[in-house]
Amino acid sequence: MFPKSDLPDTIPVFPLPGALLLPRARLPLHIFEPRYLAMLDDALKTPDRMIGMIQPREGGPAGSSSLHAIGCAGRLTSFTETDDGRYMITLTGVSRYRVVNEIEGFTPYRRCDISWEGFDRDLGAAERDPDFDRDKFFRPLIAILKQKVCKQIGSP
Repeated sequence: MFPKSDLPDTIPVFPLPGALLLPRARLPLHIFEPRYLAMLDDALKTPDRMIGMIQPREGGPAGSSSLHAIGCAGRLTSFTETDDGRYMITLTGVSRYRVVNEIEGFTPYRRCDISWEGFDRDLGAAERDPDFDRDKFFRPLIAILKQKVCKQIGSP
């Protein structure tokens, strides 16, 4: 993972309603809008290849939205360019962040100064609770999923 000292203070942000990135999870995205193609090109030029996913808040002036206070930054871990210039990418969640302020500037996409404070646990290894009985938790879940799959395919 990233040492906290290597994390950038400013990142491009992608306000995408309904798309949720979590630390250590992967989020596949289809990039086709010109402003986000520019964001991707710029992110590929940085050593960290970081993009911040965040939920927009509706209700601002026409055609704009403010941002929620907390998002999750992801590292671009794979990408494929299509014949017509679009990208299929995968972001791998690094850590949540808090928006300090949005930067007005010369890029067609949004950028924010951010703080990583308060999210140190996101940067560590996968969280494990020694008292959590994983087998006890998953047994009934697996039984329910098997039952649903059997119904869908018509098996007993």
